[in-house]
Amino acid sequence: MTNLNRIFPLVLLCFCMSSITAQKKANTSQDSIVKHLKISAFPVAFYTPETAFGFGGIGIANFWLKNEKRETRPSSVQLGISYTTKSQFLLYMPFEFYKDEEKWRVLGELGFYKYFYNFYGVGIDSKEEDEETYEVTFPRARLALMREVWPNLSLGLGYEFDNFSSLRIEDGGVLEASDVPGKQDGTISNIGLQAFYDTRDNIFFPTKGFYIQANVFTSSKILGSSFQYSKFELDNRFYQKVGKKQVVAANVFLGGSSKSTPFYDLFYLGSNRTRGINNRRFQDNSELSMALEYRFPVAGRFGGAVFGSTGTVAPAFKDLFSSAYKNAAGIGVRYIINKRDGVRIRADYGMSSEGGNFYFTIKEAF
Repeated sequence: MTNLNRIFPLVLLCFCMSSITAQKKANTSQDSIVKHLKISAFPVAFYTPETAFGFGGIGIANFWLKNEKRETRPSSVQLGISYTTKSQFLLYMPFEFYKDEEKWRVLGELGFYKYFYNFYGVGIDSKEEDEETYEVTFPRARLALMREVWPNLSLGLGYEFDNFSSLRIEDGGVLEASDVPGKQDGTISNIGLQAFYDTRDNIFFPTKGFYIQANVFTSSKILGSSFQYSKFELDNRFYQKVGKKQVVAANVFLGGSSKSTPFYDLFYLGSNRTRGINNRRFQDNSELSMALEYRFPVAGRFGGAVFGSTGTVAPAFKDLFSSAYKNAAGIGVRYIINKRDGVRIRADYGMSSEGGNFYFTIKEAF
């Protein structure tokens, strides 16, 4: 479990450090690629049982592409880099580009990771005392090209790529004894169809609207996949302002995959939706989880949140409705680092029946 006395001073340190902001005024020349560019950068420090102490930085660039109106959603690029005292390395760049008054959107992420993940076994009955970690190094690519076909509804193609190498598992551990696909190095290369229904008023801090994303992916040997499996996901989010500045946010997630899914691509509890449960504490081929969060201002740039969740995993979709559910709840602090777009740093503490965990990162959980 995460140690409160180790994490809390680091969270305070990151909140107290000044963010570095640079703004590029609108360029009216015809050869300008972007306009109203705003860049924010700040340091990051964290501690988790898997990483020990970690440090690095995150930068966010928000802008409108050439000829895009200010009334439309801004494009954004994030760049983060972190290093931990366990010699782990994280380099990641999520991005969102909007063009033709949001009729076209390109979403994705590029990254390179050397990281540790938890493994407790597979299934909702896995045991806490079986906890172990495995190390893996991999580049990652996520890409979606979407076109609006109806107001707020976009359809398109998606691609997923992870090239897992240098997989290290514990000798004589639960993972080594488990009969799960992917215990050797391998490549995930999936292609599929994606659909978005998005009526949010802001991509960083929505106060109203829906965000519904549906994905259907299948692996492809033509694209170099080491595995043969398919999966689907349905991510439903709803936002509603209550009072002047308070917001209620809800998230319902449903996912399922075939039995040949590699263990590092299984659905799991302990994600942003189910904070308070150890990361990947329960994992299997299917997941159903629900989360509710109340977000409110405190003073100045500071805000707070109260959240709760419940969820389960199962070997098949039909088993989700009879499987045991795991509950979690917690509280959090927010600090606005970009007033124009509402970008926030968040620090959350979540609790489950097995203890508690801290989370410190950028942007809301959902």
